[in-house]
Amino acid sequence: MVDVRTLMQPHPPLAFADPVLADLIERARAAQSVAEAAQSAVWSYIDQCQQGTAAPELDGWPSLPDHPDLLSVPEAASRASRSADTIGRWCRTRGIGKMYGGRWRVSIRRLNDTLA
Repeated sequence: MVDVRTLMQPHPPLAFADPVLADLIERARAAQSVAEAAQSAVWSYIDQCQQGTAAPELDGWPSLPDHPDLLSVPEAASRASRSADTIGRWCRTRGIGKMYGGRWRVSIRRLNDTLA
């Protein structure tokens, strides 16, 4: 009997004669990767809560402008290979940004969705 955990361990891709088995293993690895990312986010949030630095998200936006999921307009412009004016316009018209203290902060997720 094959231990499923052994198949889930990181290793070079294996070639399976059974395409269904190969697909199932690939899907399980992808799901494991998503679960590990979620677990990491949970532990990070717990650490932030214990340190008193966690802040709840309101209307889908972090409550603090220095949240790691937010970029400044120049950072977003550099990442997107666009001008700061374009990013500012996208903040207003496409909803990729939110004003914090009179300055735009850009959601990485929303920026990536816009670029996709």
